[in-house]
Amino acid sequence: MSKSPPEQNLWFDRKTSEAVTLAVISLFAVGCLRRPVEPPALFFTELFLIASVFVACYVVTRSPKFSYRIEWLALIPLTPVIMAFLARALGSPIAYEMSMLTTLGTASLALAIGTQHRPKAKQEKSSEDTILELETPDSTSRLRPMSLVASGFLTLFTVSISDNQSAVLIAIVWMSVCVWHLVANHWERFEQCAVTRVQRNTGLRPMTVILAVVLCLVSGLVARDRLGDTTKLAFGIMPTSGGSKWSDPAARSGIGTGDKAIAAKEHAESFGAVESELFLESTESTLFDMFSDTIGEPKRVKKFERRQGLTPEKFLEAHEKTAKSEKGGGSFTTDRMPPKKHLHLEDTPENAVLQWTGPTGIRLAMNRYDTFDGVEWTNELSHQNDNLLHREIEEESWFCDPNLLSLEPNWLQRQPAVHQVKILKLNSPKIPTSMLTIGVSIKDVNRPDFFGIAEDDTYVMPGRDKVPPLTVINTTSMKLAEDDLLKHLEDIEATTKPLPNAQTQTQLAELTRQWTAGVEGTYAKLNSVVDHLRDEFDFDREATADTNQPLNEFLQTRSGGDHLFATTAALMARELGLHSRLATGFYVRPSAFDISAGHTNVLPTDVHVWTEIQMNDGRWFPIEPTPGYRQPAYQPSLWLRSKRFLAAYWPHLSLISLFACFAYLTRVRWIDLTLRVLYPIGSLLLPRHRVGLAMRVVQMRAKLAGCPRTTGMPQRDWLLGLTAQQDQASQAAKRFCDYADRMTFAPPSSLNAPANIPNDFVMNLNLRTLRRIATESHA
Repeated sequence: MSKSPPEQNLWFDRKTSEAVTLAVISLFAVGCLRRPVEPPALFFTELFLIASVFVACYVVTRSPKFSYRIEWLALIPLTPVIMAFLARALGSPIAYEMSMLTTLGTASLALAIGTQHRPKAKQEKSSEDTILELETPDSTSRLRPMSLVASGFLTLFTVSISDNQSAVLIAIVWMSVCVWHLVANHWERFEQCAVTRVQRNTGLRPMTVILAVVLCLVSGLVARDRLGDTTKLAFGIMPTSGGSKWSDPAARSGIGTGDKAIAAKEHAESFGAVESELFLESTESTLFDMFSDTIGEPKRVKKFERRQGLTPEKFLEAHEKTAKSEKGGGSFTTDRMPPKKHLHLEDTPENAVLQWTGPTGIRLAMNRYDTFDGVEWTNELSHQNDNLLHREIEEESWFCDPNLLSLEPNWLQRQPAVHQVKILKLNSPKIPTSMLTIGVSIKDVNRPDFFGIAEDDTYVMPGRDKVPPLTVINTTSMKLAEDDLLKHLEDIEATTKPLPNAQTQTQLAELTRQWTAGVEGTYAKLNSVVDHLRDEFDFDREATADTNQPLNEFLQTRSGGDHLFATTAALMARELGLHSRLATGFYVRPSAFDISAGHTNVLPTDVHVWTEIQMNDGRWFPIEPTPGYRQPAYQPSLWLRSKRFLAAYWPHLSLISLFACFAYLTRVRWIDLTLRVLYPIGSLLLPRHRVGLAMRVVQMRAKLAGCPRTTGMPQRDWLLGLTAQQDQASQAAKRFCDYADRMTFAPPSSLNAPANIPNDFVMNLNLRTLRRIATESHA
């Protein structure tokens, strides 16, 4: 006859079952990522095989009939690896990163059952009965904690990269089970140490789990949208950067560093491919096509129709401006048709125009325009410079803007943040860069003729039709603090040409005056204009003007595309006396960040228009008037934040300071009052500790009164000696000491002393009595 230990179930172990549950939750999180993108037959077949192998291993580990070795558990994580090769052979490959995550989940599942107690048979000589005992694991006792760590990491990682907002519920469920598991283990260890003195509360574990979940939710809500921009990962695993995915390191590391795939495909290791026939012709979309697809094509108006109203003396000026604009890179019109969706990029596996590693929510400029005639933006000023300053930093060649470098000569020596842009399908010689980019570099390339600054103040590769595909360009930008804007936006005297449409000019001036009324400071007025545009106007790229005055119609309907928001902000900034210009390029969406690849994919639909403002030291900075786009962050310095805080809250700070001084001067009375309030509460909640609480209260009062207990002196001797000259206090102290002795040493059945003795002791030895005793002892 077989017998089981009275308090053990051979096939069920609480610790093991909870660890298995946590591992299953992590596998469920991975399955939520894989299910929508994989063939159902292969996906569910893999799940069935994992479950079958797990059950078989579990039976082997629990049954004494089988010979068991821990190496058998390796069959569980091997199952998804075998399925990955099988799926690839069948023509339905599973993504490598998904197979890796599934393998990690099955490994945590194997570790969860690797330390469970295994029954073994023991034959007693004096009996025919076979008794089953439990083998205690020794060398594998750390596998279960490793299982918890693996399943926890896997759950949090998969939830963080999931696009489904409900995925956070999986993390909450995992955390709840984990807290339940840890609390139970804590109490079991505590009971083993002192079994007779532990009183377990059945509601402790549920309350602990509820409290942990509530704290998790509250902390998540508090930290929401306050963690800043996502930063790049040092390495990635996504084969999405081009090149040969088996042999090119850049193909498996996101945007890469440009070490082996600077400007070529497959295995080229230099920039020599720029001159090859691979880049002579291209069917890639230009920036003009992207804007036409996204915000609409420009209305076709012949130039002579727009010039027929010009007087003879103005015709030559208009002709010269148009010629210069066409030579410098064209123009940008605000009068556009409704956008149409074109399909010329949908047949490609990856629609990204470029890839960016760096902060998200920023703008990458491609063209800039400084002159507006009421409908069309053109560029008049020339910033062209093909002689950039060359600097060698850490064996890399950097080519810098002379104007910006003169303001910060030691910028590159400070080891600034370096960001990377990888050109994929951008059919333009312009280099997309963020605002205040001070220098650009390509690894292993020291060619000054490769870089220059165009007439519209954007970086360009002069003499080329476009930047070669797969070029990885390093950039570094200056950072602006709000203190710089407050300092360098004052005392600017800009001359603004009036618009041809007097009604639009008057309306812009009137709105600017209304929105900045009562606002002090140029920067504050500019922010007021931006806030009103973002709050009172609607962003709608589908909206089109019925007339040839789109700006006037935008101010009437208060709805339009981002090009109208940017134009309005630029013109209103000029009403404030500031230099402004229009910038077009790409917006790096925070939601497009690929955490596994370490970069952000910028699509053709991410084209954007914004406004740039010039400071009196020559630097330009962007503003974002279009709602739905993240505004540039100009953080104030600690000194500026302190001044603003003092200016806003000086009455409150004054009252707090007065109260703090008063509380410090009367601190003895406040502490004594706190002791009076806390002792009755503590004596009710902890009746067994009433004696200790009373003694702590009296000792604290004695310390405040100036007669503290000497270190090492017995409490009874100290109390009786302290109250020897006060009859009433001495009697209360003696009764309290006798009561404390009986409570500590006498058996519970002989305790018949009144329970109010500690209370009388605390009331008699109050602060006033102890001060009198201290005064008499010093006298």
